Amino acid sequence: MDKVGVLCDKDKAMLDEFSKRVLQRISGRTLFLHLRFITDYLEANVRKEAEKDRVVITHAAAAFPSCAGDEALVVDTLFEETKTVDAAFVKTLFIPSIAITVLYEDIADIRKKRIRLLLEAVYGLLAQWGDAASFEECVRKAYSKQRFKEDLSEMLHLYSLEIRNLNNSIKFLPPFKGAVNFFADALFDAMQGASTDLVRDCGKKIFGGDGPHA
Repeated sequence: MDKVGVLCDKDKAMLDEFSKRVLQRISGRTLFLHLRFITDYLEANVRKEAEKDRVVITHAAAAFPSCAGDEALVVDTLFEETKTVDAAFVKTLFIPSIAITVLYEDIADIRKKRIRLLLEAVYGLLAQWGDAASFEECVRKAYSKQRFKEDLSEMLHLYSLEIRNLNNSIKFLPPFKGAVNFFADALFDAMQGASTDLVRDCGKKIFGGDGPHA
């Protein structure tokens, strides 16, 4: 079984579903959703995040089971690698009236926490994968339902925080410049609400309702 491929596919599917729910929540709350470039930006951002997660997942799988090395150094190294993904994203993102220069001082701590959490998740899943019949069974072996929901919620919260903090890195040129803060706040609220719903639904899908895994 291609464990890295499975983990990356599951991660991408979760991010796609998260983005879809965010767009559903924010639709109609702001004039920006009437402009195609906002939807394009959010969809492209999901692809970027999935690629950054792939970098982390691939490293974790290669390092397992020894997981040897200085964790802080590993996280710092992976953080630098994610900058390459960011740079490719910015170069290919052609959206009118937007200029992007990523200010890493605004997001470094948040992204490093996300990297560390994802590394720990991959290590934990790989440790239980040997006799698991499916990805879902592997998750149930590695997590209690409560711990799964807490960790997934934290990952999505950190993702939302990073997007909000990137507000300083995205410059809207006239005539949209004055609406940047309004849009950023509306987007963050939508991401928080979508996160709550997605965590609940993922928990039910993998663990079922109330029971021994709750």
